[in-house]
Parts: sequence; C-alpha cells; structure tokens
Amino acid sequence: MSHLIISGGTRGIGKSCVKLFAEQGYKVSSLSRFGKPEDAIEGVSYFQCDVKKPKDVAAAVNAAIEENGSIDVLISNAGISVVGLAQDMGIKVYRDVMDTNFGGLFNLTNEVIPHMVRQGHGVILAVSSMWGQIGASCEALYSASKGAVDAYVKSLAKELGPSGIRVNAVSPGVIDTDMMNVYTDEDKVVLCEETPEGRLGAPEEVAETLFFLQSDKASFITGQIIGVNGGFLI
Repeated sequence: MSHLIISGGTRGIGKSCVKLFAEQGYKVSSLSRFGKPEDAIEGVSYFQCDVKKPKDVAAAVNAAIEENGSIDVLISNAGISVVGLAQDMGIKVYRDVMDTNFGGLFNLTNEVIPHMVRQGHGVILAVSSMWGQIGASCEALYSASKGAVDAYVKSLAKELGPSGIRVNAVSPGVIDTDMMNVYTDEDKVVLCEETPEGRLGAPEEVAETLFFLQSDKASFITGQIIGVNGGFLI
C-alpha cells in the first residue's frame, strides 16, 4: 500500500486530495497547522505542522514515516495568498508568503528526498498557480512565490530523475476554494467570463490531475507544470 504525505490537507484542493487518495487505498498523512480537523476522514493520519518551520516539518515527516512507512508520494500543497499593492507589502507579509508557498516546498523536499533516493523511487508534486506563470496585478508576492515553485520543480526533476524520482506541478486557474473569498461576486463573474469554459474549477478536478501525475500512467512525465485552468492561459 502506497504512502502519501500532503501538506495543507484539511481544506480546498488538499482536502480533495486526501479524500481521493484515501478512497483509492493509499495510506495518507496530512500535515497542517491545525492538525486533525473536526471533519477528519477515517483512516487518514493527521499531523500538526507549520511548513514554514524546518523543525516542524522534520518532526511531522518522521512521525508520518513511523506510522505509515516509506514515502511514495509527496504533495506540497499548503499555501497562502495576499491581495494588495506591491508597494504596501512589508517584510513580514513577504516572509509569510514566501516561507509558506516556496519555503514549504523547500522544507518538505529537504526531508523527503533522502528517503526517496535511498528507496530508488518516488513522486514529488507541487500545487502552484497560473499566476506563477504570467503574474497577477495586486498579487505580486503570491505570483513570485509560485514562480519560484515552478522553477524549483523543473530543477528538481533534472536533479532527481537519475534516482528514479519524478517531479511535477499542477498550475490551477480559478478554483472554487476558500482562497477565492477575497474576490467579490462581481470579480468571480469576470473571472468566469475570462475562462473559456465559463466557470470556476472544482478542487476535485485538481485532485484528479495530481492523482494521475503520481500514477504509473504518467511514468514518462517529469519537470512539467500542468495547467488546470479551463483554458484561462490560452
């Protein structure tokens, strides 16, 4: 039975991933700042962890391995967004966004890669954003953090391929999660109109893409940033 470790597994895309992988018979270890949620999924292991903190990540990963065995799949999903003018963003906001969105991936991979190298196989996946590819007005820090994720994924794919480890990212478009709460209903209508499919994406659609990317059906796919955006970037 394969073992998945996922960060940010209690809400949105992460929660959809936890549910899907658990249903498919995976051992699932969910890492989040809040630990086990009230609506915990049966059979899933929940660990409290702030991905910004290397010691937290090390402790959570080791606990997950002790409980569920060797790591087959890592999904770095935890992320935060901040909206506002770039000139108004202070150093604390900068650190929070970068240390969570990119630093979380960095800390998780630093812990997981040695295990995967020793076992000679593994899949690392990151949840990025289409704004990391094209940038977004009033979300400059968020865009920059996701651009860093994309570059890191491509670099890791080159570095880890000879060790039997594949590394990819999904790049969601406008997905109907809590992160959309910063937008007004009018904003959401405009975003839907700019999306060729004419609607918001569902977190389950991103989860299904991640499930495919970790499967043997994607065995020759690595170093890719896969858009799940309804055609927004065409």
